[in-house]
Amino acid sequence: MDIIGWLQANWLNLIYVAFVIIVALFISVFIERAVRRALLNKVAKPVIDNIAKFIRYSILILASVIALASLGFDITGALVAGGFLGLVIGLAAQTSISNFISGVLLMFERPFSLGDYIHIGDVVGAVVDIGILSTTIVTWDGVRVRIPNSQIYNSGFRNYTASRVRLVRIDVQIPYTASIDKAVEVITKKLREQWYVLEEPEPVVFAREFADSGIVLEVRAWTAGVTWFNLYSSLATLVKRALDEAGIEIPYPQRVVWFATPLPANLKA
Repeated sequence: MDIIGWLQANWLNLIYVAFVIIVALFISVFIERAVRRALLNKVAKPVIDNIAKFIRYSILILASVIALASLGFDITGALVAGGFLGLVIGLAAQTSISNFISGVLLMFERPFSLGDYIHIGDVVGAVVDIGILSTTIVTWDGVRVRIPNSQIYNSGFRNYTASRVRLVRIDVQIPYTASIDKAVEVITKKLREQWYVLEEPEPVVFAREFADSGIVLEVRAWTAGVTWFNLYSSLATLVKRALDEAGIEIPYPQRVVWFATPLPANLKA
C-alpha cells in the first residue's frame, strides 16, 4: 500500500493521534504551570525547572505510546525492550535515582535555602545551588563543592543561618594578680557596646579554672544567626581590647622550677 492509500485508510486514526498529542501538550503545560506556582518561592528555580521538564516529557512519552498503538503499530516488543533497557539503566543508575528522590524530599522538607551557611561532614559554606541531583556549596575559602543530595538527606548537617540566635564562646587567661571582678566587668561592658551582641540572652563572663599561667575566664555571647560571623570573627579582638584598656595583661606561659636539693656551687649564678 502506498503512502497516499495508507493515509486515506487511516485518516481517522491520524486525527485521533493529533488530538491525543494536542491534549497531551495542553495537559503538560497546565500541570507544569501548576507545579511552578505551587513551588514558587519554596525551592530553587533549577529544581522547579527539572521537575517541570520531567513532568512534561513523561506526559509526551505516554501520549506518543497511545498514539502509536492507535495507528496499529505493535508496541509490545518496544515495551519489552524498553522495560529491559529501563531495568538495566535503573540498576546502573541507582545512585542517580537515589539522588533524585533525595532531591525531591529535600525540596519539600526545605531544611535549607539558597544563601544559608551549612555544615555537612567536613564541608562548611554557603549554599549557592540546589539541584535535583546535587547541591553546590561555596566554602569559606571560595571552593565550590558539589555534594550528592542522597548524602545530604541521609546524614546529619547543621544549618547555621536557620538558627535565630547563636552562641560564640572563647577562653582567655588573666594573671593571678589581676582582679577577676574587674576583668569580668570590662569584658562584659565591651560586649554590650556592640550592636550585634544580644542583650537577651545577655553576655556571660566567669572564672572557670586555675591554669598554670593564670585564671581561665570563659566568655559567652549570643548573636542573631545572620550576624554570627561578625561576632565569631571579632570576639577575641573585643576581649583583648577590653583587657588592654583596663591594664590587664594576658600572661605568657610560665613554669616554676623547684629543686629538692641545693644547687652545686659551680652551677649557682
